[in-house]
Amino acid sequence: MALLLFSCTKQRSNLKIAMNNAGFSQSGDVVLYHNQPFNGIAYTLYPTGDTARRAEYVNGKQDGWLKWWYPNKQPDQVRWFADGKKQGVHRGWWPGGQQKFEYHFTDDELDGELKEWGANGRMYRFFHYKMGHEEGSEKMWWEDGKVRANYVIINGEKFGLFGQKLCVNGLRKRS
Repeated sequence: MALLLFSCTKQRSNLKIAMNNAGFSQSGDVVLYHNQPFNGIAYTLYPTGDTARRAEYVNGKQDGWLKWWYPNKQPDQVRWFADGKKQGVHRGWWPGGQQKFEYHFTDDELDGELKEWGANGRMYRFFHYKMGHEEGSEKMWWEDGKVRANYVIINGEKFGLFGQKLCVNGLRKRS
């Protein structure tokens, strides 16, 4: 088995333990194994013995890939963490394999495009974020593909179609 080092300062371990086993606990956002911050790869197993979830930890914090699978062994979600914080592109799929979501994170904050699809394969949400806040073009659709919302957020103010009514928050009475 190959061991990849991402940084000279991180203590990675190739220790693999099923989280279904006794000995795991949590203190705040730190995962402990026998009361010590866990370093290694932790698995959660289905009763069949197949892997349900796999997570990498360094000093008790998620650091590396977090992956889930459905009981039929199809991928459910794939996420990346660095020092316990969500980073990069996170993706999820419906049980049949169609894409369910795609989120972009920087330092645990939504940052970039957010896309979500229904089980029917149609996109129903396409938003933009800057460090945890909606910013830019935002669109939503009903199941039949008709526009549900289409607005823009500029400096925290919404302009456009929300639900089924046209709204403009930026207009103010001038005296």
